[in-house]
Amino acid sequence: MDHQEQAMTYFEAGRNCCQAVVGAYCTELGITEEKANELAADYGGGRYQGLCGALAGTYMVANYLKGTPEMTDPAKCKDDDAGKLMVEMTQDFERECDSLYCIKLLGKRPCIDYVATAIEILEENLAE
Repeated sequence: MDHQEQAMTYFEAGRNCCQAVVGAYCTELGITEEKANELAADYGGGRYQGLCGALAGTYMVANYLKGTPEMTDPAKCKDDDAGKLMVEMTQDFERECDSLYCIKLLGKRPCIDYVATAIEILEENLAE
């Protein structure tokens, strides 16, 4: 199962959008599914600065893979390789979805579509 399929499976099983994205990468991040769920629990549904939780999940994955995550805020953008990746992903997500903010995205498409888009953007940016 690829990352996108895994994230969609997690979301359909009841995880929030951020948990679905982070959970899809738990092997690469070196954390358990349980830890991924715990880490991302408070970031779904626009609870991270109003941002789509799926996008916040890409920030966490980027911090773990390309930077140094802060345990108090694992989605925080820093001035490092992960931060540069986050800027690109943010721009790509806004271009694809017409907004970054959960409240503006809700109702336009099913949330699972934003999860899928976030994973696509993450995959593309990690490959560069």
